[in-house]
Amino acid sequence: MERILSAENIVAGYQNRRVLHGVSLYSGKGEKVLLTGPNGCGKTTLLRVLAGMLRPEEGRVFFRGNDVSSRFRDRRTRLGLGYLMQTRNIFPSLTVEENLHLSFWHKNGKYLERRDWLLGIFPMLGDKLDRRAGLLSGGERQALAISMVLMRPVDMLLLDEPTAGLSPVAAASILEAVHRAQLSAGFSAVIVEHNLRLIHQWVSRVLVMNQGRIVAEEANPSILLNHEKLQEYYFG
Repeated sequence: MERILSAENIVAGYQNRRVLHGVSLYSGKGEKVLLTGPNGCGKTTLLRVLAGMLRPEEGRVFFRGNDVSSRFRDRRTRLGLGYLMQTRNIFPSLTVEENLHLSFWHKNGKYLERRDWLLGIFPMLGDKLDRRAGLLSGGERQALAISMVLMRPVDMLLLDEPTAGLSPVAAASILEAVHRAQLSAGFSAVIVEHNLRLIHQWVSRVLVMNQGRIVAEEANPSILLNHEKLQEYYFG
């Protein structure tokens, strides 16, 4: 399998607090990998390292065969790596249209074509282009946030808890839309998500983290429905 994104022996943290202890992972072309584990185990920190927002103390990150360890987020974005953060991912005072246009990269084709493709993926935004983003529902705000990341062509999408705070219906709608986008555009994804019962049908492989390390890799996502096994990974 062709590897789109990989990390080798990542050690990282904040000031004097080490969070990641020699983490290695990869995502193949077209894969959707779930990264799960208890709160505080290092999942978000790992995504920040992969995205180029946090420089690791040790280890390397490779994207599309290139060593991008010394490249910051803007450079990785230009190479095709998209990252959805948990918070501050839209501009609430701007309209939906203005948010999308602000995120557009003018070298990637025609704006209206990209926008209309995304409105097909997230139809809940279709009649809200003139609405201020701060007035959207939670599901609509998240649809906009993901659309803003996808206004640039991506080969790899990093999603940090895309359904956090959403109702079950809105969460299901978001995950289904991401699946449609992936089928249409062919990108790979690494997702941090706690709604395991909902996410298991949309991922191809599961990585479990605990205390800053990857402690298990499961090729069968049905492991996410096995509470005893997950408890062993989380607390064993």
